[in-house]
Amino acid sequence: MKYGFVAVALPGALVAVSHSEAAFAHDPTEVGNFFRARNASVMGRSRPEFKSEGVQTGAWIWDPELTVGVDFNDNVFAAPSGEESDTIWVINPTLDVETTWSRHGIQGHLLGLSREFSDFSDESTWTTDMGLSGHVDITRSVLFEAGFGAAELVESRTAAGVASIAAKPVEYDASNWFVGGQADFGRTRLILRADKIDYDFDDAELIGGGFADQDFRDREETIFTARGDYAISPFTSVFARYRKNERDYDLAPPAIANNRDSDGYMIDVGADFDIGGTARGVIGIGYNEQTYDDPAQGKLDGWGLDGLVEWYPTQLTTVTVRAARFIEDAPFEASGGFTSETVAARVDHELLRNLVLSAEIERSERDFLGIDRVDERWTASAGATWFVNRNVGVEASFTRMEQESAGAFPGQDFDQDILALRLVLRP
Repeated sequence: MKYGFVAVALPGALVAVSHSEAAFAHDPTEVGNFFRARNASVMGRSRPEFKSEGVQTGAWIWDPELTVGVDFNDNVFAAPSGEESDTIWVINPTLDVETTWSRHGIQGHLLGLSREFSDFSDESTWTTDMGLSGHVDITRSVLFEAGFGAAELVESRTAAGVASIAAKPVEYDASNWFVGGQADFGRTRLILRADKIDYDFDDAELIGGGFADQDFRDREETIFTARGDYAISPFTSVFARYRKNERDYDLAPPAIANNRDSDGYMIDVGADFDIGGTARGVIGIGYNEQTYDDPAQGKLDGWGLDGLVEWYPTQLTTVTVRAARFIEDAPFEASGGFTSETVAARVDHELLRNLVLSAEIERSERDFLGIDRVDERWTASAGATWFVNRNVGVEASFTRMEQESAGAFPGQDFDQDILALRLVLRP
């Protein structure tokens, strides 16, 4: 079953390139010089006795799932004082579909997420997310793939920007498409991919009346990724990677005060490995740079990091460490962007064949350009996933988040505790 530990129910991720490697939906792990199927994490390993087979119609497998649950949040508005608590009822239907063809393939997903607040009804939200992608196996070692996605989402109350003073959660639309290709030449692998992502934010209704225009955040991002690997062995390769981005905003002066357009890149080198019975992961270290069209903003640059490693101290325990350092766009006009640093560690332990205990801790920091502000956030969570049978699962988690913001223009300091319970149903 595709159950997983969750700290808080969130909208499904838009099918777009992420900070991590622009991964292919189809990864031919069986190809000789790039074998990456020696290890399986506690949450990722096969459990046939607890996995629903879905519904097959011809060459298609339809995999529906319904998650219902409840959250208890002691600081709904992420306020520094005068905290307000509430109970949130969650309904999260999803549908995954994929083909069973021996060559080529199509994958898709559709999901909705309803969060109904018992006391603060204006906080209630409904979000959706859909995506479709496909790959063509031109030869055993060459493939092409493409896809698109679209989502209607809301910003969390813990987000920077206007979220803390808005009367309702800020809504926005996001959409993307991508094309890519992968080819192996003996010990060498080449990956190319292009993504285009669009964001469209609704205006924020303010506490006490009025609106805060969010059109200055509407933008189109283009990302091009090129990566070359050399296989030292079938289980380890070294790589060099180049990621180029262009961020074009819909509005420019005089409609807004500052030109927010920018372009940048990240170049890194690293290793991609799968050491049998010990660890697997991808680690890249390099350099980030983002240059802004507004001379007052100048540029942000510095070292970059993108890594995720799973370590298997025993067959029943997986320790996952992830770290990243990137440059992001800021959610307010005074700043062009910020440097984001994140490091996290997670432990999943299989106490029983159908019971997994999990714990995670994460530290993140945002250092903003153009204004004196640094946000530091700690998040710690613990939970359990119970695979009852092929059709039923239960999840429970507790999450604590703490943020401190420093500088001449700080954000809000806050603490937030969330207890989440979920019931997962599948046919």
